[in-house]
Amino acid sequence: MGHEIRVMLPGYSFINERQFHLHNLLRMQGIEIPIGERMERGFIKSSYINCENKKIQVYFLSNERYFGREGLYFHPETKEHFSDNDERFIFFCRGVLETLKRLGWQPNIIHCNDWQCGLIPAYLKTLYKADPFFKNTRTVFTAYSLASHGTFSKSSYQKTGLPSGFLCGDDIKGDKLDFLKAGIACADIITTIGVKADKMMLSSSKNGVEEFLQSQSKPVISLTSTSQNGNRHAQMAEKLVSIYRDLLKNG
Repeated sequence: MGHEIRVMLPGYSFINERQFHLHNLLRMQGIEIPIGERMERGFIKSSYINCENKKIQVYFLSNERYFGREGLYFHPETKEHFSDNDERFIFFCRGVLETLKRLGWQPNIIHCNDWQCGLIPAYLKTLYKADPFFKNTRTVFTAYSLASHGTFSKSSYQKTGLPSGFLCGDDIKGDKLDFLKAGIACADIITTIGVKADKMMLSSSKNGVEEFLQSQSKPVISLTSTSQNGNRHAQMAEKLVSIYRDLLKNG
């Protein structure tokens, strides 16, 4: 359809660089990303997803401290969650925005997938609100499950750099840093995918997330397809294009 799509992922070290043809972007090295009162450096690697008629560029935000280990969120042997998961995804969320500025590429839409990206809409509503670079950028947040939503102690909030109390006040009902709630509260559009996720969005509150979601004035749009003829991805794509167009049209 002529739209330029780019993808950004954490630069997990177990991604096979040779198999997927990752290469360093020399001008995208040493991006400074604040974590609390210190700076961490991000390094960008790049590759492509080959589609039928074009290549989709993929960026990997790398940092040895946070992503140079086995496992996504917990140790593969001990099954213990990494104690620094808060910092890892604070780094990623803010790093996405800093990378865009370094690239000089201004997206109309940033589509944030699940809790790991939940702080991106929050940053755009606060620290980057007056930044002319993101003046015309809107966000879509997709929740895949309400069972896992990246909840951390209140002390983690200080590492985000967000205004005091922005995500810990009565509007989000809690004194913890919750990535999922941040995405729900701050994104311009909320979507969900999967039959289980759709049902959970409408279920009675057990951990406060469902209740909080229902308190939002924004509608929740389901991307789940009921197609029986094998065109589920095509239907989902059509829904997303419609969501993006309406968001850009209506602001």
